[in-house]
Amino acid sequence: MTKRPLLNFGRRSGVLSGMFPLRARIAWIAVLAGSAVTAACATGFPSRVPLGNWGGPHAGMVVSDSGAEIEYDCGAGRISVPMVLDSRGDFDLPGLYIREAGPVPANDSLLPKFAARYTGHTDGRTLSFTMTVTGDSVPPQTFTLQFGANPNVFKCL
Repeated sequence: MTKRPLLNFGRRSGVLSGMFPLRARIAWIAVLAGSAVTAACATGFPSRVPLGNWGGPHAGMVVSDSGAEIEYDCGAGRISVPMVLDSRGDFDLPGLYIREAGPVPANDSLLPKFAARYTGHTDGRTLSFTMTVTGDSVPPQTFTLQFGANPNVFKCL
């Protein structure tokens, strides 16, 4: 018994040669290869916010495996879950907002803390997010940060 290659590009040999002309076989292989690449790179977005420092005007964020620590002008925040992204590069995560304005107590644990929602988007280089405090009169705040950049934050006394 003679073995024949599965995909033989010769004109008259192989199983596919009698069924499909050479151009059709090449086009079919190109479609299959393109489908494999598309499946591997379906979104172009990372699956989670890249770990490390993010900075920009009025905010800075340090992303870790377990979430993020955020510094704002006159405040801070915390996301205590991994910053996983959907297929479009968006996130919607629970967290805390910590108000640091006014007289600051000697013990940080006495700072007012509020439940917050962090929603946003990243392409892996730029991260835009909105922090919305639930149950308080703090208006939603939106920030745009760059990966690896230094934050420009001032602290209230």
